[in-house]
Amino acid sequence: MNIRVELWLWLGNEPGVGFQALSEMRSLREMDVEEGLTVTQLLDRLAAESPVIEEKVFDRKNRKLLPNLSVVVTHDGLVVSPFDVEKSPIGDGYKITILPLYVGG
Repeated sequence: MNIRVELWLWLGNEPGVGFQALSEMRSLREMDVEEGLTVTQLLDRLAAESPVIEEKVFDRKNRKLLPNLSVVVTHDGLVVSPFDVEKSPIGDGYKITILPLYVGG
């Protein structure tokens, strides 16, 4: 299955293994993954491959995104249900976007 992972974080020009830095704040990686893989498993795999991802995105010990980050999963431009998104299997053509939480008004 082919998926896209997009990071909207200040990772500079070294976003991690396999990622293309589109700007200092935006990185993209297209990858093939096996059927049944969950978002948590994907993030753990990316963190294992890249110290930058482990340091700034995903806590492998607790298997969670770092505080103040959120994940949005889309398919064909539509948001996949946000409930238990970390535990739901990823499908072909899905896009997983990691971005900071914004608050205020």
